[in-house]
Amino acid sequence: MTDGDDVTNAPVTAMDVVRRARDREISGDDLVAVLLTWRFEPQHRTRGLTDDWESRPNSFDAVQYAFHLGLLDEDAYRRIADRAGRSEAGRE
Repeated sequence: MTDGDDVTNAPVTAMDVVRRARDREISGDDLVAVLLTWRFEPQHRTRGLTDDWESRPNSFDAVQYAFHLGLLDEDAYRRIADRAGRSEAGRE
C-alpha cells in the first residue's frame, strides 16, 4: 500500500477488503492490519438447508473466506478471531 491509500474508503465491507487483497490491490499485511481492527456485524444463520448460502459481507464470514482463499495463515486467522471475540470452535 502506498502513502495516501486508504483500504477502508467508504463505503466498504470486510468482504470488500478481502476482495481487494485477493485481487492484489492491497498486501496481506494490510489485510491483517485492517481485519484486526474491524468491527464485524453478527453472522446470520438460520436452521435451514440454505445456511451455507447465506453470508453477511461485513461479518466474520469475510475472515473465514479470506482464510479459505489462503489470504490468511492460521496464525493471522487466530489473532483476528481472538480480537473479534471469536473462539476456535467458531471456525468452519
